[in-house]
Amino acid sequence: MSQPKAVVQASIIHQIIKVAHQESVTPPLIRKNLHADSVQVCKLIEFLDEQLEKNGLAHSHVEAFDIPDTLGEVLSDYLCIINLKLLNFTKPANVAFYNIFARELLASVPSEPDEDRSVLRQESLAQTRYRRITNHLTKALHYHVYEEPMTTGDHLPMIFYTLDGIEYLDIALLSLTDAITINEETGEIIDTNHIDASNLKIACRINITKLKDHKYKNSESTYQAENYIQWIQKGTSSKIPEYIQDFLPIRVRLDDTVATTKLMKSLINYLDKSSFDEKSKKEIQSEVLTLLGHKAKTKKSVNIVDEIDPIIVTKSTLSNLTIAVGDSFKTFRENNGYSATDENNSNVFAPAKKPLQNYEMFSLDFGEIGDDEILKISGSRSLLGEEVKLKESDNDEAIIEIKVSSENLLAVRKLFK
Repeated sequence: MSQPKAVVQASIIHQIIKVAHQESVTPPLIRKNLHADSVQVCKLIEFLDEQLEKNGLAHSHVEAFDIPDTLGEVLSDYLCIINLKLLNFTKPANVAFYNIFARELLASVPSEPDEDRSVLRQESLAQTRYRRITNHLTKALHYHVYEEPMTTGDHLPMIFYTLDGIEYLDIALLSLTDAITINEETGEIIDTNHIDASNLKIACRINITKLKDHKYKNSESTYQAENYIQWIQKGTSSKIPEYIQDFLPIRVRLDDTVATTKLMKSLINYLDKSSFDEKSKKEIQSEVLTLLGHKAKTKKSVNIVDEIDPIIVTKSTLSNLTIAVGDSFKTFRENNGYSATDENNSNVFAPAKKPLQNYEMFSLDFGEIGDDEILKISGSRSLLGEEVKLKESDNDEAIIEIKVSSENLLAVRKLFK
């Protein structure tokens, strides 16, 4: 990993305290001081960058800026400049806010009731504004974590920074007890040398520059927002993708039926182009279907990166195949329907049962046709009624018709010759 050239504006680690199925609500732990060690913070940005690169297959943008208890509302109210026009300034303010008095900008973000005056004296006005914004973001996420009984709380790093002139906000829900040495009293990171990716529950990266552009131009009829939110989720609960989508809130809600079909089509297309032999291809498809079927039955989510990709890697090892990064299923997905501009592209979703039936294998064994000759036809159930059709006649006879694609026609002709 290369050290990111990030300029940190503000960073802090709050905490959401909750165990699964907790009935009483424990208020979030709001830290009073920003983190002072930018070196450790940059290491955390680097860690999150690596995780988003590896697992971050979900992209979207804010659905609306006025939904209560959401990141979109908090940033719209307290960070996007357009809302500052509503304030009563002592002199005019332009949209670039160069003429806005800093105290008036600060006053637009409500403080905590017990805010420490000594902390205010140590901070710049911009740092105070960022810190107060993280307080409101924490309360918004806290609401959604408690809305779903199965979710759990944890440490909540939030980092505002710029990289190559672009503003970003990183948010993560991360277990730091075993991964990072942290001062539990102040929330400051002491050491990030042993960050364990398994302790990461969620991570979001918001391109603040593009979010502001969306907010400014949202009312224009011809404007189309780019995707500027990237996120990942960990866990097997089917509700895990839901609460993070509600917190953001994202424009594109994941359609589990579409996502299930999309994954299976992507897998089949990948295997068709891969170097696996036919037996291995069928075994991979069968194992994936079994996994997805179990997830659908138990109403749990599947993580493509953590659970599907390893199936392919294991099979390649057993088959003595070396798959380069550029030939991996992950790279194939990103180039074919799972990029930042695509929809229903999350690496985590709850498989739907019905579309899986289309990809279960069928096998027709006609027994002996001639002198000890046996005819068998097998394939995906999705082919039945489409490429493979049954045409019945009135005299109790029927013909199975198999459609042959143009690219396979030459090979089929050779067989019949």
